[in-house]
Parts: sequence; C-alpha cells; structure tokens
Amino acid sequence: MSQAGQFPEASILNKFLLKGKNIVITGGSRGLGFNFAYTLAQVGANIAVIDLSEHPSEDMAKLEPFGGKYRYYQADVVDYQLLKNTVDRIHADFGSIDGWQGPPLSLLCSALLLCIPAAGIIRDKPFLEHTEKDFRDTMDVNVNGVFFTVQHCTAKMAQQGTGGTVVCIASTAGHKSLAPQEIAAYTASKYAVRGIAKHVAHELAKYGIRVNSISPGTVQTDMLESVMRQNPSRRKLFLESNALGRLAAPDELSGMVLYLMSEASSYTTGQDFLVDGGMV
Repeated sequence: MSQAGQFPEASILNKFLLKGKNIVITGGSRGLGFNFAYTLAQVGANIAVIDLSEHPSEDMAKLEPFGGKYRYYQADVVDYQLLKNTVDRIHADFGSIDGWQGPPLSLLCSALLLCIPAAGIIRDKPFLEHTEKDFRDTMDVNVNGVFFTVQHCTAKMAQQGTGGTVVCIASTAGHKSLAPQEIAAYTASKYAVRGIAKHVAHELAKYGIRVNSISPGTVQTDMLESVMRQNPSRRKLFLESNALGRLAAPDELSGMVLYLMSEASSYTTGQDFLVDGGMV
C-alpha cells in the first residue's frame, strides 16, 4: 500500500474502495442489513440506515471506528409518503458528492445515492392457513417497500446525472420451492423482487444506474432463528438443504455485496446472484 487504506493506482483493489459513496440501506439496523452497512463502512462508504425501530440497535455504534458519516432514520417502508420524505431528508443531510475533495472519481463512484433495500419479513405457516393480512403484510414490506425504496432513491440518482447502483435482496425462495417450509407469501414476494431488479435495470441503464439482486440461501439471522424456534424441525431441514450442509454466517454475503456496490462490477446489471451454499 502507498498510504493507509490506499493501493497503487493500477491495483484492482482500488475498484472495491467506496470512499465518498452515500449508501441507503433499509432494514439496516440489524440482521443482513446491518451486515451490509458494516461491510461497506469498512471500505469508506457513508451509510444512511432506514429502519422501523424508534432507535437504532446497539450494533450501529460498530460503524463509528471506520470514520465515515452514519445516520439513522426511523421510517416504515410501507408508508409511501414517509419513505419518500425520508429519502429527501437523506439527500439533504448527505448532500452531493460532487464536492468531495480528493482524486477525480469515476462516473460510478460519484453517485449521490446507492441503495440496498434489505427490509423484509416472513410468515412460516401452511398455505391454506395464510390470512389476507399475512399475505398483504408480506407483500407490503417485501415488494412494495422494495419497489418504492428503489424508485425514490434512483429518482435522486437520475436527477443528479452521475449514475448509481442498487442491490435488491431476493432469496433462493425466488428460484425454487423450499417446501416443506410453508412460506408461500414470502416465496411470491421474492420472485417479485427478482422481477423488479431485472426490469428496472433495463429502464434505468440510460441514467448510468445499475440494478442487480442477491439471492441468499439459509443465513443465520434473527429472522431465521425465529423460524427455527417456532418449528425446531426446520434446523435439520436447513442444514440438509445445501451442498455445504450448514447455515451461512451473515458476513459470507459481504463479498458479493461489496462487488456489486463497487466499480469492480461496472459492467454488471440486471443479474441475480445466488449465494446459497449450493442449494439451487
């Protein structure tokens, strides 16, 4: 390294540095969302977290040593106007990166906002017992929340005219039936997320905005632990569902997220990436 946190100019590693990028992450106070925030903070990104809780989780303090700008915004992603207002606030609070002081940045790296809509919920119950509320709640958070988070954030990117990157969080449930898990509404929602990312990538390419999705397998998060507590037989099912025979640690998605959010993936858009231990 020539200086702390910097590599020789020709190094491929420089393409993974996110110094000066402002990244919006929904559901970013805990679980996978927080892991993404923690990963991207380590390579210089500024992080705006949107979550439902009144106060951020204690984990948010772990971002501070990396020296970026971090702010927490309470909002429900299913509230269209509140979500829009929150993105407007983030835009005002973080400002334009056009004024960033340092070496010239590429088009991709000068994006005002990058976006990871990671908020999601799951209902694990038989299809014939799914209520209207179960289905509507799941679709509100997992589909409507993603759709409008992406819309509000990419509108800012398009207005600024400097491109941007979006990574949606889908699931292996958006590729195949995970029966005997009983997650019909969740499965429908994750197929939808993949569809949103695929289509929007083509519409927004003219603005220099790239849109991809990640489909994780069985990752050891609070949400998955809750499912296994409700139905202990699920643990054995999860362990046997993939070639590696184990659950993933949240940070095992970090490399893929960093790749897709960085200049290293500058020719990648409209794709879904399985990180599933060989499940699909």
